[in-house]
Amino acid sequence: MSKKKKIIIISICAIIAIVILGMSIYFATKKVEEVSNEIKLSKLYEKMMQNETYSINFKLNDDNQYTVSRKGDVANVDTYSNGTHTTDIVRDGNTYLLMYSTQKYYTYENNESELNELPNQLNEIAQSQEPTKGEEEINGEKYKYEEYKGVSYFLIDFENELSEEETNTKFYFDGDELKYIRTIMGDDSELIQVDASFTVDNSLFEIPDGFEEG
Repeated sequence: MSKKKKIIIISICAIIAIVILGMSIYFATKKVEEVSNEIKLSKLYEKMMQNETYSINFKLNDDNQYTVSRKGDVANVDTYSNGTHTTDIVRDGNTYLLMYSTQKYYTYENNESELNELPNQLNEIAQSQEPTKGEEEINGEKYKYEEYKGVSYFLIDFENELSEEETNTKFYFDGDELKYIRTIMGDDSELIQVDASFTVDNSLFEIPDGFEEG
């Protein structure tokens, strides 16, 4: 093979290598940008609605917490508010309010608003604005967060009047898993722990034995 042909072959190989390297850098950069631009709150909403099966606990403390569970067209919202225990069961287009203090339940016909309330709120928040993103440490662990302005939906135990201008909410993620929510109200804040599962026990949607209609 002549020297000239060798130079041509080497040049072609070099050009191909540069093109491959350039494409690799381009796609790697694009992937990083996609990850950076993704909205984790939207991903959570999409996962919840994929099979419409989830159970998510929002806990301030033992006396103030609630769990939203859903499986298709039935739902259960189990609430402890300052120690008072109640449950809303949504099924057959109706809502049944269970009062554990009296062992009675009350029927609200043609009312299933709680079936979609949580996912609708999450989607509305995610679609409302471009969140501020960052990283913070909670209880010795670092979490990525998305912060949304004017959001106070997840407050559990706060009674003062609020304005949108002084209220922000941060959603903290470990990977794609929502772990904490902090609502910031001026100089005050409320941090709640979040525990999500995507398997649900069917017994949650039945009125327990011992309850009488009120």
